[in-house]
Amino acid sequence: MNDPHLSDSVCVREGSLSNNRITGPVETSVRAGAARLAVIARVIVVVGCTVLLPVGAPVASSVVIVGVVLVWQAVSLLAGRRPRWAAAVDVIPLAAACVLLPWLDPPHGYLDLEDWSRPVTSICVGVAQILTRPWAGLGYALVAAAAMWAGSSLATGDGWDHGTTQATMLLWQAGMARALIELVVRNARRVDELTRATAAAERDAELTTARRADVKEHLAVLHDTVAATLTAASARGAGGPELRRRARSELSLLEPASRLVTVADLGTPPDGGTLDVTVTAAPPDQAGTIPPYAVDALLAARDEALRNVERHAGTGRAAVTVRHPEPGVVEVDVTDDGCGFRPEEVPGGVHLGLRLSVEERMRRAGGSARVVSAPGHGTRIALRWPAA
Repeated sequence: MNDPHLSDSVCVREGSLSNNRITGPVETSVRAGAARLAVIARVIVVVGCTVLLPVGAPVASSVVIVGVVLVWQAVSLLAGRRPRWAAAVDVIPLAAACVLLPWLDPPHGYLDLEDWSRPVTSICVGVAQILTRPWAGLGYALVAAAAMWAGSSLATGDGWDHGTTQATMLLWQAGMARALIELVVRNARRVDELTRATAAAERDAELTTARRADVKEHLAVLHDTVAATLTAASARGAGGPELRRRARSELSLLEPASRLVTVADLGTPPDGGTLDVTVTAAPPDQAGTIPPYAVDALLAARDEALRNVERHAGTGRAAVTVRHPEPGVVEVDVTDDGCGFRPEEVPGGVHLGLRLSVEERMRRAGGSARVVSAPGHGTRIALRWPAA
């Protein structure tokens, strides 16, 4: 019997080790909720029936019976912290009660021993199907059914038919409980699979959008820079060192990158510039899996934010902070102690580079950019991928 307080971790561990898969949040929540309700129901039924059993019997017998059952339930709950032994610790006292009580025939009150054993064994066997794996639940049901058969048929002298009927009914109840919990868990698992598939499809769509945006940006570079240089070169009398310098500069835009950028590059200050940049970066191994297009967008947006500080903030210092709040998430803050401004009052045509090169770039990559500033209090540009 699993402890309800530990059912979340037990479910995840069983799913990941036995089936070589990751248990999703919906399945984990369903298993945990079913475990809590099952344990509560078992305690209520067992203790409630036991309290009724000695009504009208001698006081000494009442105390012994109630005391033994309470100890049994307490030990079962504690054994739930060790799932491998929990079912055995719980079923042994139940089987002993089913076999020995009819043989010992202790004094009881108005509730007959058979009327006590039926609901108690039913609830214990049903709860075992929720809290254990299928084979352990089957073993629990077989042991309990055999004990009930022995107690009903052999000790009371009612014949084998009566005991067989009760044992068969108990096994049928166990099968129904197992089928119900498996059906509920399978549906929860399906919800988790659909959620993961939807997230993967959205991520693929973001990647496709980012790639199309890169193509458009590349075409824009060709039009705005390379085409202009070619036009100047085709003019009559064109030439000279200035045109050669421009040609070399535009040619560098068409050359492929020498290497792919990584998350570690976010913690490396950009080359050139006049800013004194202080970088605080979390270890890259905490980042998890970040696609290259997201790193490209973060790096380009960070550099553009630093260029804005250099041009407009009126300060020679800036700070870059890189965080990984959880695997697969990156947060980059660019802060300065410059003059600041009111973002909501900036006209549409001003700070166009900040909006296109930072906010729009992050949005295309599936991330977000937020500008926090006030006059006289500096500026903070918060970059995040994926978007919150």
